[in-house]
Amino acid sequence: MDHKTVEDYVLSMPNSKREYPFGEEVAVYKVLIPNKPGVSHAEGVQVAAEKSQRTVHKSTESEHRKPAPPQSPANDSSASISDRRQDIEVRGDWKMFVLIAEGKDPVRLSLKCDPLLAETLRKKYETVLEGYHLNKKHWNTILLTGQLPWEEVQGLIRHSYDLVTKAGTDTPQINE
Repeated sequence: MDHKTVEDYVLSMPNSKREYPFGEEVAVYKVLIPNKPGVSHAEGVQVAAEKSQRTVHKSTESEHRKPAPPQSPANDSSASISDRRQDIEVRGDWKMFVLIAEGKDPVRLSLKCDPLLAETLRKKYETVLEGYHLNKKHWNTILLTGQLPWEEVQGLIRHSYDLVTKAGTDTPQINE
């Protein structure tokens, strides 16, 4: 399993991004978790993205002309739902769900994991270790040597994403 294949799969998770907060040695993959009550994860991320685009657009326009007087889309019956969503203030935190060590062969990735599953995986596979520099109870580091089939690795990546976003908490099944 190569780094690019793993990274492409991780970045296919909705609203994920890659950063290097700990230096160039480890890529950290995060997802935005909105903290506004009553706003779903997907809607919160959509609103944040739209607001970000609107802010960039306004800053470029303001250099060339005066901004238009503020209007309230909520009072304008012709305003789209998307326009109304832009007025919702969404704040949140980017939470990490995958870390991949750069330049390692085999690929080494760390994933958040249900504690009971984490322990089971460590007992079953010699290439599943306690999370390197992470909470040992909730994180595993996996060496992608081929001992775990790619489908199971994908399931564990999705499991990590779901734990962080609270999108689903079904624990993946591990083949005996």
